[in-house]
Amino acid sequence: MTDIPVKQEFVGLCVALEAINGMANHTMLQILGLDDSPHSVEVRFQTRAHQALFLARLLDFAKEPTKDSLTGVDGSCIEVLRTVCEARRVNPVSDARLLCKATAEFRDWLNSETRVALRLPTVDVEVVLNVPRIDFLFIAGNYAKHNLSRLTGVARSVVSVLKQHGHAVTHDQAILALHDIGDTLQEDYFSYYATWLAELLNNLRWGIQVYLQPIFDASFKIGTREFEYSYSYPPGVDDEISRAWFWRLMNHVRAGPSLAPFSGAEYMKRAVLRGDTEGQPG
Repeated sequence: MTDIPVKQEFVGLCVALEAINGMANHTMLQILGLDDSPHSVEVRFQTRAHQALFLARLLDFAKEPTKDSLTGVDGSCIEVLRTVCEARRVNPVSDARLLCKATAEFRDWLNSETRVALRLPTVDVEVVLNVPRIDFLFIAGNYAKHNLSRLTGVARSVVSVLKQHGHAVTHDQAILALHDIGDTLQEDYFSYYATWLAELLNNLRWGIQVYLQPIFDASFKIGTREFEYSYSYPPGVDDEISRAWFWRLMNHVRAGPSLAPFSGAEYMKRAVLRGDTEGQPG
């Protein structure tokens, strides 16, 4: 089991929570009720620009490492949450079931292989790729974040993936093809998966809320003047910086998640593939 100081667990939770808040909100997403399924929703991006920002932030959340000097974890935000579920230093008796279940489901989603058909006219290639979703996110998130001159690493990944699927292209050809690949992943693949991704992220946010609510309830103090409040600090949160992080995190718990709990429509949770296998469970 990973052992991290309690103050770093609070920091990691705050960093992960703020990253989720930056994606799972009404500014970024449209939450649409369904007439034929009153208990389910469909989620769409507000605009193409919001979609690009969402993918860039999702890539950072899922893959970019945090500083272990800050969070105690040399890994992404999702790995920070996995470590929280293992260590439970903040509150060993608090209910972490929702958070741990949501974390495992999100990691499984990222690591599951799906198939997508790509037409790459710039290099005269048509291919069906079967790779983990995190690999598609690596391409789409970087494509949304950078111009082509900053995508040499992504191009190397494309060369490797295409080679594994029987197509030899050069590094220079892969850079030319990034526009075709990036647009397909943004406009088709991740537009389709917006519903499922939003549900997974919202479940993570609610999991953090449930895990931290008892700590908030125990530490929140109302002052004598209007709008005055404070927090009592738990053991281990014993310096100015860690107390600032704790205050910041508790304020997020006080505000609550941006989105109410919801379930995504089941027809938005299938494999994406143009052609005769489209619609198979993913």
